[in-house]
Amino acid sequence: MSGDLDQTAAAYVLGIARGAARAAIGARLSSDLALQVKAKTWQDNFIAVDLAAGRQAPPAGLFDTILDAIGAGETELPGTQTRRAGTGIWTEMSPGVTYTVLFEDPVAKRRSILVRALPGSNYRAHFHEKGHEECLVLEGDLIIGDLKLLPGDYHIAAKGSTHPAATTMSGCLLYQSIPF
Repeated sequence: MSGDLDQTAAAYVLGIARGAARAAIGARLSSDLALQVKAKTWQDNFIAVDLAAGRQAPPAGLFDTILDAIGAGETELPGTQTRRAGTGIWTEMSPGVTYTVLFEDPVAKRRSILVRALPGSNYRAHFHEKGHEECLVLEGDLIIGDLKLLPGDYHIAAKGSTHPAATTMSGCLLYQSIPF
């Protein structure tokens, strides 16, 4: 989605995307033409703002102070991991349908993802070869064949089952736990 792509590109160009998130964006830049274009646009816009401003040296340590303020309140609890809303990379899985990985468990071979689908978008039928797929509708509607799911509805597809094509009328946000 362009809004997410804009946020990702702007955060990268400004230098506020840090750590693993910055590394992931950097890796994606080498192969994602749309992200390259957005990053170049943001870079050009920031250069124009910089050139329009009068020259003045910022106080020493200002950038670190800003980064510390951005990170304030983002303390991790020992043995936990937090993913803040609005962070992460969204990848297209089909036209109008994107996903972001929240967590990947290499031992259980499961992945937790958020899926966002625009109104009227579709996702192809698919076979559950590697294991069961769990789905919780957080927002909107999801129609899988003749089954309509609404916010709060939970759906599980067992290993060996096949989903018919899915669509959404109003758009949706889903939490899924899937095998890989």
